[in-house]
Amino acid sequence: MKFLRTSLVLVLLVILVVAAWAWYNRPSAVDLANYAPADSLLYVELNNPSAVARAIQQTDVWKAAAPITQMQTSSDNKVAMAAARSGIGPIEAVLTARSQIALVVVGLNASEEAETLRVKPEFALIAETHTSSWRTKPAVTAAVKQLASFVYGASNCTERSGDAEYVECSVAGGERKIIGAVDGTLVVVGNTQNAVQKCLEAKRGTRASLRTDPEMMRVRSSLATNQTLGFGYISASNSAKLFSWAAPLVMGRGPGDRQLEQLLAVSAGKILRGVAWTAVASGGGIEDRYLFSLEPDVVRRLEPAFDVGQPDENFWKLVPNGFQSLTIYRSKEPALAWRSLDSAVALKLDALPAVLFGTLLKSSLTTYGIADPKEVLTTLAPPLLTLRPSAAVDGSVLFARVTDEARLRRSLAEEAFKVSNGQIVNSLQAELDPELEFTAVFSDGYVLLGKTENMESCLAALRKSEAVTGDKLKKASQESSAPILTYANDELRLRNFISTLTMLQGRRLSAEEIAGLRERLRDYSFSSTETRLGSTGIERKTHSAFGQFSTFVSLIQSDNSNVVAR
Repeated sequence: MKFLRTSLVLVLLVILVVAAWAWYNRPSAVDLANYAPADSLLYVELNNPSAVARAIQQTDVWKAAAPITQMQTSSDNKVAMAAARSGIGPIEAVLTARSQIALVVVGLNASEEAETLRVKPEFALIAETHTSSWRTKPAVTAAVKQLASFVYGASNCTERSGDAEYVECSVAGGERKIIGAVDGTLVVVGNTQNAVQKCLEAKRGTRASLRTDPEMMRVRSSLATNQTLGFGYISASNSAKLFSWAAPLVMGRGPGDRQLEQLLAVSAGKILRGVAWTAVASGGGIEDRYLFSLEPDVVRRLEPAFDVGQPDENFWKLVPNGFQSLTIYRSKEPALAWRSLDSAVALKLDALPAVLFGTLLKSSLTTYGIADPKEVLTTLAPPLLTLRPSAAVDGSVLFARVTDEARLRRSLAEEAFKVSNGQIVNSLQAELDPELEFTAVFSDGYVLLGKTENMESCLAALRKSEAVTGDKLKKASQESSAPILTYANDELRLRNFISTLTMLQGRRLSAEEIAGLRERLRDYSFSSTETRLGSTGIERKTHSAFGQFSTFVSLIQSDNSNVVAR
C-alpha cells in the first residue's frame, strides 16, 4: 500500500512537472514591428498563422473545392496542437503552432518594357519562431530550397555563416533569388539580400524599426482585436510616395519624372494620413477592412460626395452577364459630389499642386469621353456606374440615368466628341465605327459612355446574353446602403490561389479538375466592397472567399511582378 501511494505521488509529481514545463515553454507574443524597418512601404502581420489557416479552411469556397483539391487541413486534435505549441512534436507542426509572421515590402523596382511599366516588389517574410535555431535551421533550409524549386525550377543553393546562418538559392545566369537567414529564434526569407539585411538590422537595433512609428501603433491598437486574423499598415509618407508613382500613369505620362513625383508626393502627404488593413472571418468567407486616414478638414469637404440619393436598381438591365467589375456610385447629386472632391483637394494644396490634382480628377473621366465633368455630371442622376465588361477588356464603360438629354448631347458634341473623335448612337443594337475613339449610347433613359473598343465589348455581351439575372447580386445591392458599392469577379484569383496551394502540397490539378473547380466556384466568384466616409477617413469593407490572403500567395509565384500598362 505504501508503494502504491509513493507511485501515485511520483506520477502526480511528473505530471505537474511536465505541465509546468509545457506552460513555461509556451511562446510569449512579441511585437513583430520591432523586426520591420521603419521605412517599409508595406507592413503586414499575422500573429496566429494557425488561426488564419483554420479560417480559410472554414470558408464556403474551401469546402466546395475540397472534393477536387483533396488538400490536407489543419489538425483539430487539441492535445497535439497544445503539444506543438509547447515545442513537442515534428518541427513543421511546432513552427506552425508557435510562429508569428510578418510580411514587409521594403522597395519597388520599376523598369520600362516597350509600353509597359513592370514593377517588382522587394520583400521579406519575417517569422518569430519562438524555437531554438538548432531545430529551426534544417527546416528553414529545406523550405527555402523547396520554395526555390517551386518558383524557379532548377536553382543553385548554397549555405554560409556570418552574422546569421544563411541559405541562398538563385537561378543560374539570372538575378532572381531567395535568401533565408536564421538569427536565434528569428527567420527572415526575402527575394533580395537588401530586404533580408534591413530586417536583421531592425531586429538588432542598428536600424529604426516600425515600432517607432506612433501613428502605426495608434491605428493598430484601435483596429486590431482578438478576432483579427491580420493587420497591415502603410505610413502617410509611403502612401503619398506610392500615389506619386501611380498618378503619372493616370495622367498618361511615363515614370521617371522625379520633379513631378516629388511634387505629387509632397502634395498627397498633406491629404493622406496612412492606410490600415485588418481581416476577420465572416459569413463563410473573409472580410477585409481598410481605413484610408485623411486630414479632418478633407473629411468634412468630402461629405457631399457620400450623401446617398434615392435607391434605383433599374440599371441592372444594362449590366451584361459575365462582367469583370462593376462599381455603383450613389451620390445624391453627381455634380455636387464632383465639386466636393475638387474642393477637398484644393483645400490643402497650393495653386500648382491643386491644378495637377485637378488634372488627375479629370483624367478619371476623360477616359469615358467626358471633357467637362462639371457640365456633363449636371445632366446625370444617380446611380452612376463604371463597368468592365469582360476579362479581355482593359478599360471600362460609364453609364447613368439622364436628366437632360439635349444638354448632354450638346456638351458631348462640343467637347470630346468633336472633330469626328466620337459617335453618338441611339440603340444598343447600333453598329459602331471602330475608327472613332469614343462612343455614347442612349437607350431607355440611360447613357453609356466610353472608348469605342470597350463599348463594343459591352454591347456584344448584352446582345449575346441577357442582362444580369443573378438574384444574389441584385439582392445584395438592394440591401446595401453604402454610397459606393463594387462587385469584382474573383474567379481567376480563386483558381490561382487554390492551384498554387495544391502545387505546394506536391500535386498539380489536371485540366478536368480545373474545369470541375471552375464549376464548383461559380456561385462564389464575386467579391463585394462597400465604401463609406467615416469620422477619420474613407472606410472600405470587402467580403470575398479568401480576402487579401489569396493576394499574398501570389508573391511566391514565379516572376510575378505587377505589370501596369501605359
